[in-house]
Amino acid sequence: MTDLELFNLALSQFDKQLAQSDLDATSPAKEVRLCRQFLPMAKRKAMREFDWSFLLVKIDVDLADDDGGGHGFSHGYLLPTNLLKLVHASYDLPYLVTGGRLYTDAENPTVYGVMQDMPLLGVPEDFYELIAYALAFQIASMLAPEGKTDQAVLQKYTWALNGLISAECHNNRQERRDE
Repeated sequence: MTDLELFNLALSQFDKQLAQSDLDATSPAKEVRLCRQFLPMAKRKAMREFDWSFLLVKIDVDLADDDGGGHGFSHGYLLPTNLLKLVHASYDLPYLVTGGRLYTDAENPTVYGVMQDMPLLGVPEDFYELIAYALAFQIASMLAPEGKTDQAVLQKYTWALNGLISAECHNNRQERRDE
């Protein structure tokens, strides 16, 4: 989904629409500025909501950067700075994530997580709908200060979220992507 399509889906909640020329303008309109400013927050919110199988990647842990452990664990591996959310590590051993490090007793842990950069392929269209509703909720108070749309947008976000979670939970064929 293009930014224009995503922005228009979000702005449709306020009965507004953009054209490509609005995005290309040297002095963009308020709606464009708000959408661009709040899109990263909306994406992070949607990405953190659930352990989405289509966002999971195998994390390359830097085994050389081990601080010797702590918190009762024998290893403390540095995690990538662009890790948004660690989902699972070391299938049979306990672990702790704190301060950008994975503390574990595993010498070569298997780690899955969600990175900040959303993949370009494999993301279902309705996930973009979730992002659009999150974006609409973020900008609602600035585009509709009377507060009449924020609850309706929140309800649509919740419906989209629950629909996606239900689809993910009932799809046993989803596999983790190794990248």
